[in-house]
Formats: sequence, C-alpha cells, structure tokens
Amino acid sequence: MDVQNALISPVTATAAEAAGQSIQTPIQTATRTATQPHAKFRVLALIMLVSCTLLLANCSRKFSVSVNQNVLYDPRPGHAVTVTDAGLQSCVNVAMRDGSLDNADDVQILACPALEIESLGGITQLQNLRYLDLAGNQLEHLDELRRLNRLSSVNAPNNALTDISGLLSIASLTSAVLTGNTGIPCDQLDTLAQKLGQNLLRPASCVE
Repeated sequence: MDVQNALISPVTATAAEAAGQSIQTPIQTATRTATQPHAKFRVLALIMLVSCTLLLANCSRKFSVSVNQNVLYDPRPGHAVTVTDAGLQSCVNVAMRDGSLDNADDVQILACPALEIESLGGITQLQNLRYLDLAGNQLEHLDELRRLNRLSSVNAPNNALTDISGLLSIASLTSAVLTGNTGIPCDQLDTLAQKLGQNLLRPASCVE
C-alpha cells in the first residue's frame, strides 16, 4: 500500500474530488513547509544575535566579534601588547591584525573612536605612535600620553576630559582636537594654544 495515500481517508478523497480540488498528503505538505524560505525567522535570529552581543559587551567585554571573517571587536589580551582597558585592547588588536603588525613598535596610527575607553593604561608600549584617535570615549585625562615622544596628533573630542596636562609635555605634538570637553581648565587650554596655535580645536567653553 502507498504510504502517502494511506494517510488520506476515503471520505476526504471523495469530498475533494467532488469539489474539483486537488489534495495533498501530509507528507507533501510537510515537505513543502520544510523547504519554504523563512526570511522572517532569519531576521529575528540576526536581531537576537546582535542583542546578545550587546548584552555580553556590557557584562564582560572579553569576546571577539567578527563579520564575514573580519574582526570588528576583540578585547582579549594581545600577545604583543596588553593594555588595561578592554576597548583600547580591542582597538590595538584589530589595528595590529589588519595591518599585519608583529610588535608594539610597528604601531604608528591608532583609531579608537566610540569604544567606551575609560583608561589609556599600557598605551606607553606604543612608543612609535604618531596619530591617535580617541573620539567619543569616556576619558577624564590623558596622562599616559606624556611618555609618547613621537606622538604628533591627538583627536579626542566628546570625552569627559577634565585634565589635559598630559598633552602639555609632549614636545612632538603638533595638533589636537578637544571639542566637546567642556570640563577642561581654561589655563591648560590657553597653554596648549600657545604651543599649537590654530592647530588646536578647543571646546566652546572651559572651566575658569
């Protein structure tokens, strides 16, 4: 006996034929359902994946995120450079991986915008660093930069800076962007302006 036909009662078959309708076996229906694309479910799965990623980021931030085999976020301790802040560690790791760099001395450009960086502890390992982008982070001071003797440009708008004395002692510094940091003392900004002139973009207001 045909298994598919056995799953259809004679009454159902007769009624369908009388109405001029075709009938489908449960196996055919299940097969069609299984092979239909479920775009909505794929979108929901992607949303859930992104939500879980953001949740984990707020908890431990000790995981790697990749899209199409391109690493976007990797705060795990590096083999060549290890720093204290997870966001900064990720920035260093990705920069070294993307630039095929082997050690700290190879890093000359570092772009770390919007990574929730709160500390620059350990960045002094990058002694050949020349350009540093820290836009949109949560830094209150830049003290660790004072020992980077080749640093020429610092981009640090929209942080929480209240002290930029670390920049004042960098002899190689030629430009800085500090807009959006209204908690910086005015006297520090004035001193830095004497050194950089028009190459300093200062916040709209400062602390007297």
